[in-house]
Amino acid sequence: MRQGSCESGGRVNYQHLLYFRTVAVLGGVTAAAQRLRLTPPTLSAQIRTLEEAMGVPLFDRSARGMTLTDSGRVALRYADRIFALGAELEQALRGDVKRVVRVGVESSIVAATVRPLLGRLAGSNDDERVVCSFGSHDELLASLRALDLDLVLTNVPVTESTGADIGSRLVVETDVAFFADEKTAAALRPGFPTSLQGASFVAPPRTALRESIERWLARVGVRLATNIELGDASIAAALAADGVGIVAAPLSAEVELRKRYDLARVGVAENVLAQIHAVGSTESLATLLPALLAEEAAPTPRPSSDARADDVPSSRRADSAPDSEDDDDAPNARAAAPELATVSASQRESVR
Repeated sequence: MRQGSCESGGRVNYQHLLYFRTVAVLGGVTAAAQRLRLTPPTLSAQIRTLEEAMGVPLFDRSARGMTLTDSGRVALRYADRIFALGAELEQALRGDVKRVVRVGVESSIVAATVRPLLGRLAGSNDDERVVCSFGSHDELLASLRALDLDLVLTNVPVTESTGADIGSRLVVETDVAFFADEKTAAALRPGFPTSLQGASFVAPPRTALRESIERWLARVGVRLATNIELGDASIAAALAADGVGIVAAPLSAEVELRKRYDLARVGVAENVLAQIHAVGSTESLATLLPALLAEEAAPTPRPSSDARADDVPSSRRADSAPDSEDDDDAPNARAAAPELATVSASQRESVR
């Protein structure tokens, strides 16, 4: 951005953004003028010049002072990001900073499923630092649109209406199983899935995965007692450990659920698949997907030795045939192949 005054045609001046941001943060022209060493009339004129260039009012003015309009709040988010990038640029040119990759993770995703993805991102480039935050699907997408995040890992792909520059890619797919505390699991395992009839269920939020689970329950003729619904996978697992009910979770998380919460597998919901989608701008996806889709060097821990012989493998790549039942070396979860999105719905009931 060049120095000088704002001109018609929407060109924004970096200095005027500084004036705007200072007024917005300090809440008034007088305080901002003192900080910037300008006179209040001069600063007010500069703010109005910026508003004219943008074509919208950025402040509501009253006797009490100045408050941001809706457009002003949007402008402030972008201004914050612009100045953060400016500071980052200066440090990068001096060679004393790592590029920050800001990743948002949906709270309902089990940690064991998303942790390998974060590990690949963190280890893919010594010049990058991964900063992770958690939230709901809608909260994370709002942060992505506001440029507060570079990538979102979520259970749900974006739709075309989300935005032309925002896309999604399926990066993980894994089978879904029911888990409970040891005593409950031992009682429910024989006769699964009909043994689940009437069992207390700590349910995930109403997403495509929840709908897929409910369709499977309807097919096998089982109705659960949904006593609580949670969007936080760790709290749901803790409640299951306390005997509150059973939980549905990715089979690839079995080892962690056993170690951290003493949960045991009851059985696998056949053809019900949990997915993780990477959502971001076209540029971010092009830059970060190679690391996300890279195979892990070390094999993923296998299911525990008490697994039922008729349980299907916990996860598979779309470009290979389903693993046979006697394939003891099948990993619990893998990165999804590029062709995964082309698999027909009749082949398996995937979470879309």
